[in-house]
Amino acid sequence: MVPLAKPLTNSCLIRTKISLFSAGLDKAAYAFWMHPEFAAVYPEYLHQSHSIIRASVPLMEATLQVCRSKRHATDPVLQRFAEYLSHHIVEESGHDEWILNDAETIGINRQSLLKRIPKNTAKEMVGSQYYWIHHYHPVAMLGYIAVMEGTPPTTEFIEAVARRTQLPEEAFSSFLLHAKVDPRHRADLDCLLDLLPLTEEHHVLIGLSALETINYLKTVLLDVNNSHLC
Repeated sequence: MVPLAKPLTNSCLIRTKISLFSAGLDKAAYAFWMHPEFAAVYPEYLHQSHSIIRASVPLMEATLQVCRSKRHATDPVLQRFAEYLSHHIVEESGHDEWILNDAETIGINRQSLLKRIPKNTAKEMVGSQYYWIHHYHPVAMLGYIAVMEGTPPTTEFIEAVARRTQLPEEAFSSFLLHAKVDPRHRADLDCLLDLLPLTEEHHVLIGLSALETINYLKTVLLDVNNSHLC
């Protein structure tokens, strides 16, 4: 008798969907890291990245509030998601400051970065999640987090980029710090996903949210990669 295959876990299903639709994002990321004028486009990356990351904690706080609202009080998925968010918000606090520190290292005034108007893609990427959590279902945020807590560059890779571009390693502190903490954050999220009693409808929504996030991030990187032409 042929043994029955074990059903895929929630995290495996979601990570598989993400990998299937990430080719364009991966290509844009490779073009960024190997950009022949990396020093010229890196400031634009820091601006766009900061525009997104500065919204991460407020976005999760809004999600937590909705999860704990009276209308979701008996939803086992959202109650467990709320428990995860309550400690992950603490873990993510201050990450936008890491990016500002990197900017200062290469001579960008942090106040000028804070005052610069964000690009539309950054606003749309974050704003779409507010729509999902307030006007449809906050479980969509799991797709967003799953993409953002993806596979960060390794410490060795970032050190090699610093040598190749002749920029100081201090200009990549946010990446070096993420290389240390994100693998654990990804593992924590996958553990949560596997504990949640997700339905087919949940999976569809999480997948849609993840796909949207991938496309937004790809657009951000394509814009960054072409910023030296402006």
